[in-house]
Amino acid sequence: VDSSLAAKNAAREAEGKPRLKEYYRDYALLQEVTKAALRAACGGVTVAHTAEEISPFSVTSFYEAGLAVGAVIESDMVRFTSERECARER
Repeated sequence: VDSSLAAKNAAREAEGKPRLKEYYRDYALLQEVTKAALRAACGGVTVAHTAEEISPFSVTSFYEAGLAVGAVIESDMVRFTSERECARER
């Protein structure tokens, strides 16, 4: 989470945007530790994202940190599908 936060802040600074708020670190850690603990305790976890596009600067985007350290795995993720996309698939 710390390296991801540093990269996100560097990207924001390059775009002339302010750094992410201090609470992002704690919230991202809580989010990823919770997913890892539930996966360990329950033998699996399903993470369902609720947006088609995840902002690279959102707390949700820190899911990549959990993937990087193996706290969750790609198959734990459920891709958001919009109504528009569902209609195209019909």
